[in-house]
Amino acid sequence: MNHPPMLTLAIPVKGDAHLAPLRRTLDGILRVLDGEDIEVLVQVGSAAPQVQALVKDHPLRPLCYEEQDNGIYDAMNRITQRALGQRILFIGAGDIPLAGLTRALDRWEPADDNLELGGVRIPDAEPKVPRHYAPRWDRGLRWRNVCHHQGIAYPTALLRAKGGFSLEFPVLADYALNLVLWQSGVKAKWNEGENWVSAAPGGVSRQFNPALYAEERQLKAQVMRAGLSKWCQPVWIRLKSFWKVQGQ
Repeated sequence: MNHPPMLTLAIPVKGDAHLAPLRRTLDGILRVLDGEDIEVLVQVGSAAPQVQALVKDHPLRPLCYEEQDNGIYDAMNRITQRALGQRILFIGAGDIPLAGLTRALDRWEPADDNLELGGVRIPDAEPKVPRHYAPRWDRGLRWRNVCHHQGIAYPTALLRAKGGFSLEFPVLADYALNLVLWQSGVKAKWNEGENWVSAAPGGVSRQFNPALYAEERQLKAQVMRAGLSKWCQPVWIRLKSFWKVQGQ
């Protein structure tokens, strides 16, 4: 009997500039996850004949869609609408899956409304960025984005029901969504010490500048529930931004 794959691995890329890192990611998926119950989708935001050629000839045979988008989260939303997997995990070009993701796939049951979490390693992390994000789904989300998006397997139906990622937050939409889910009582599960992805450095959310912290203030003003922790956010974000910027 046919059934949807357990996981969609979703890879948004801008275009041919990401050819080499995308090749590393596809090769890594083939090496680590060959034979697993997965679907691989590549979403390209501009004309990219070299990416199309790579995808066509790669033994992994990922599906590739080429269409203009309005940024990373728009691309992620488009992949979500196409995904057949019961869960969806977003990774970037240059990210490499680890053996922990195989162990997770082997134990997962058909998706419910719980998130599945895994650790993320960033070997070449920027200053003031942790080299390892352990799975967390707790009150720490009120203060910082403690749950790295490469370590969250969202139930695809849940992500669609929530409307995906808000394009109002071009850098921190995943953080906004995670706050909404956590505050609404969505649960998460993980195995201690299980790491899923070795993530490439870079990304706009790790460019510590005034625009980033202005966006964080905006999303917390809109998303967080009333209370002392919300009231403290302007002061907290100002202190955090000073510490981060000093480290660059």
